[in-house]
Amino acid sequence: MDIGIEQVGEPRHNSLKIAIWLYFLLWIFEGALRKWVLPGLATPLLIVRDPVAIFIIGRTLYLNVKFINTYIVFGLIFTLFGLAITLTFGHENLFVGIYGARIMLLHFPLIFIIGQVFTKKDVLRMGQFLLAMNILMTIIVYFQFTSPQSAFINIGVGGEGSAGFSGAMGYSRPPGTFSFISGLSIFYTAVSVFIFYFWLSKDYCSKILLYSSTIALVVALPLTISRGAVVAVAIVGLFAIIASVTTAKMLVKLLFSTIAFCLVIVVLQKYSTIFSLGTEVFMDRVDTVNKVTGGGLTDSIFLRAINEFTQPIVELFDQPLFAGNLGMGTNAGAQMLTGKIAFLVGETEFSRLGGEQGIIFGGGLIALRIFLAVSIAVQALKLPKEEKLLPFIICGAACIAIFQGQWAQPSILGYAVIMTGLVMASLKKVEISPKKNSLCLEK
Repeated sequence: MDIGIEQVGEPRHNSLKIAIWLYFLLWIFEGALRKWVLPGLATPLLIVRDPVAIFIIGRTLYLNVKFINTYIVFGLIFTLFGLAITLTFGHENLFVGIYGARIMLLHFPLIFIIGQVFTKKDVLRMGQFLLAMNILMTIIVYFQFTSPQSAFINIGVGGEGSAGFSGAMGYSRPPGTFSFISGLSIFYTAVSVFIFYFWLSKDYCSKILLYSSTIALVVALPLTISRGAVVAVAIVGLFAIIASVTTAKMLVKLLFSTIAFCLVIVVLQKYSTIFSLGTEVFMDRVDTVNKVTGGGLTDSIFLRAINEFTQPIVELFDQPLFAGNLGMGTNAGAQMLTGKIAFLVGETEFSRLGGEQGIIFGGGLIALRIFLAVSIAVQALKLPKEEKLLPFIICGAACIAIFQGQWAQPSILGYAVIMTGLVMASLKKVEISPKKNSLCLEK
């Protein structure tokens, strides 16, 4: 499949860029709005980015920006047929069906719109903002980690209960500005993309900002008590290594960066009480989980990830050819149908897709997402060595979100859209002729 990428940078597209930034900011602060600012509107704020997505799509069509491609067409076909079956032969709840359909109808196209509208400069600006936001987020996480669950900073969605999830040694996993720990985990994954990139690239970034944000990330990871966050950052690091080991000079730079990173950990472990405490709590949780699963860190995370990818595909063939359950696999959809949050279809993403729409359309969406992830990774890897660093490192975050990201969860959906869109934008080729205003990335 071809991914059409139009080279855009005219001032008339500034409104689109502003809207994309608003979508991005709401991804980070949606949980803060639902917990601290407007707790009484926690439920409607669950879809606070949807109107922004509608505006972006409408504005893009109005400005005649070419973004519709094979991925979008097939995604719309599978979803609209699934919605029709759901309303005709399935659960027949219009609101649940639409809530499930909005994932592919409203948010999925934004991936390619971001790819069209954003330039590399826009991508790096967003990366630098993430580095700055990382420092503030880590301060919030510090107070959430050290404060009792009854404290205001740990209040749950809707201003009730606690937002912290079970951790270890009496400490809970903090959510930061997000509603749940899953949002915080992917936030730090996104931050790590640009920390690795600015350490390895020649592009400008304030050294004070880069050093401060690097230390903040190192401090924050154990405080999250999230094994998934640590592994996701490690995967991004692996992509950074693959992309950067192209010349002896880059190898030396990578070695220097690795040594500096390790020295920061050693110094923090020795002189920072909060870091050493966070590390102790994190390792205690790893040990506890290992006792339950009977394996080490690799077994309990990597093998689980592999199983969550392969098992739903196997189980897909136990599903009917067509299923009318669109929206039932989301927590909001389950609550609308039963009055309580539950996994009515499947807990993993691929099992949700198969259970909601069956082998034909659910399987089609699974294949679409797998192909998209593989395609952008291959395209990034094929770029010349001086161009591949940024898109391939972002792929380390985006591909996992496309493969296994639970798009039924709003924070993860927003993360997948943003990171994949940034990959698309950074994959753009240099314009060959000033007369040509559009380019196409080859398969």
